[in-house]
Amino acid sequence: MKQYDKEFKLHAVQMVSESGKPASQVARELGVSQKTLYGWMSKFKEDPSTPFVGSGNHGGHHVHSDG
Repeated sequence: MKQYDKEFKLHAVQMVSESGKPASQVARELGVSQKTLYGWMSKFKEDPSTPFVGSGNHGGHHVHSDG
């Protein structure tokens, strides 16, 4: 399965909400499945401030070590 970074997911979600295009069209344009895009959208709705923490983190800004 392909991994997408946080920026890409946010961009995809914003494209749907701001462009007014249907999610199916945005998914096609970005080359992702509708199911994937809907998943991102629901994650974003649940927690808009940090919707994709833990997946696709490049810099490891939120690394918690136990010692």
